[in-house]
Amino acid sequence: MRTFIIKANEAHTKADFRLRDLPGTSGRIDVLCRFLNAAFLLSHGFRKNVRVWLLLYGPPEPPKAIRFEGPKLRVRLNPDEGSTAKLIMRALKGGEGPREPGKEVEVYPGLYVSNRTFEDVIRLTVKNSKLYYLHEDGKPIGKVRFENNVAFVLGDHNGLSGEDEAFLNGIAERVSVGRKSYLASHVVAYVNIFLDSLPNPP
Repeated sequence: MRTFIIKANEAHTKADFRLRDLPGTSGRIDVLCRFLNAAFLLSHGFRKNVRVWLLLYGPPEPPKAIRFEGPKLRVRLNPDEGSTAKLIMRALKGGEGPREPGKEVEVYPGLYVSNRTFEDVIRLTVKNSKLYYLHEDGKPIGKVRFENNVAFVLGDHNGLSGEDEAFLNGIAERVSVGRKSYLASHVVAYVNIFLDSLPNPP
């Protein structure tokens, strides 16, 4: 199983944005849409061995954690950002109002929303997966030996904060796909392609 975790510090936590202007009204949820598509979509298929956590920390009700569980997902992801953004909007609407901390709401089969924090999701993930922090200064990905269950965490266009990085120290191994700063969607696509090329891909 492959898990991808992205923290979006400005992404809106309420469905109050316009689909026709995602970059300008949503706190860059368009970045998350492209990230999802890169994580799951093949040319003529869908990756069932992938889980994605979108961790939204923008206004007005942070945090919101949206989980897409590939093996159980029964909603269709399309390459266009608009339809993917509609799924995120539906998840946010499903998570409105006060919730018991950590309790998930199943919006559709395989699509869940909760108010879990970044730290909550990391602690949950490391119980079953080896965690890697995708960062320019990490170990080259070609020199890493990957195990069966792997998880990758990265930031959005603004990156992770110093506090987030401090939390990951000792928990996640830093791995790099290159010395330049790439788009999050390009990074996850590269990681998927690299893992696919391994003799026994996770």
